[in-house]
Parts: sequence; C-alpha cells; structure tokens
Amino acid sequence: MTFYAWTIKYRGREEIKHVTTLAELFDVLRILKLPGLAPPGFALPDGEIANHGHYTHNEGESDEWSLIWTKIDETPIAD
Repeated sequence: MTFYAWTIKYRGREEIKHVTTLAELFDVLRILKLPGLAPPGFALPDGEIANHGHYTHNEGESDEWSLIWTKIDETPIAD
C-alpha cells in the first residue's frame, strides 16, 4: 500500500495535514467540496500517480486553495 503526506490550504480554514492513502486523500477532497475539479497533477500521461507535486486552484482569487503531496511509503504486496 502506498502512503502520501499531504497538506490542503484553503482561505479561512486551518491547514489540513495528514498521511493517508491516495484514496483517502480523494475522500477528503470530496468531503471538503472545494471549488474546482480534482487536481490535474496526480495523473501522469501513462496513468501512474506523480510521486510528489503541488496544485493551486484559482491562485489569488477568493476561492483559492492548494494541495501539496509527497509519496512516502510503498509496502510491497505479498504473493
């Protein structure tokens, strides 16, 4: 299982910092109902997930929010 350390910043709210799976991060994004679409920086052209990145929605606007993520662990699956 792969884990990511991530931080969400949204104007008027405290930063949210966690270490979770990518699925759990997507759940948090869905629950928060932040403006805009899912961050485009996750998926690479081959469908893999980027190991780290930063996304800012509407930089400088009133509904600005940002997400920073870093892959921190990958546990091999036993056969």
